[in-house]
Amino acid sequence: MSPDKEKEEITLPQFLEAVAASSPTPGGGSVSALAGSLGAALVEMVINLTVGKKGFEEKEPELQKIREEAHSCREALTAAIAQDSLAYQTVMNAFLLPKKTEEEKKKRKVEIQVALKKAADPPLFTTATSLKVMQLCREAVEKGNPNTISDAAVGALLADAAMGGGIFNVLINLSALEDKHFVEKMKKECKAGSV
Repeated sequence: MSPDKEKEEITLPQFLEAVAASSPTPGGGSVSALAGSLGAALVEMVINLTVGKKGFEEKEPELQKIREEAHSCREALTAAIAQDSLAYQTVMNAFLLPKKTEEEKKKRKVEIQVALKKAADPPLFTTATSLKVMQLCREAVEKGNPNTISDAAVGALLADAAMGGGIFNVLINLSALEDKHFVEKMKKECKAGSV
């Protein structure tokens, strides 16, 4: 994907068509990031439907802080949608490198390993950020307008799905890595990001 393509905005139907296509990107990592960003957007909605309402005046500073954090998570996870696709495209490109000579085979093997390591970063970020979204959903339930509890609950479900998807995508990238120290480190980070 070219840098210009990365900045190109696409519609939701276009994104869904791209996910449904026979191409490996965008895939589960990008969809996980989208789910997390939707969860964060629902937190923002809950807070926006609470701020300024009678009975919530004393909680307004806390509510605004929750909204700001949710907005930050939403923006970061939205960016992770494209980052995940770009990272995995690098893996696919490494697999397409020539492998006729021993030198080419060695270079290809190294490039694949480097790309797989980098491809684990976006879904790990999605996992950790979605955990934060889940925490914000809980705060929105506790402090927000009770009429919006179902919206915060849906946000939590989406954030949970995003966390799980992020972990699955990290693990699939790790499965082909030879650097066992890196694999163990990333597994620990996944576990810490999902607690």
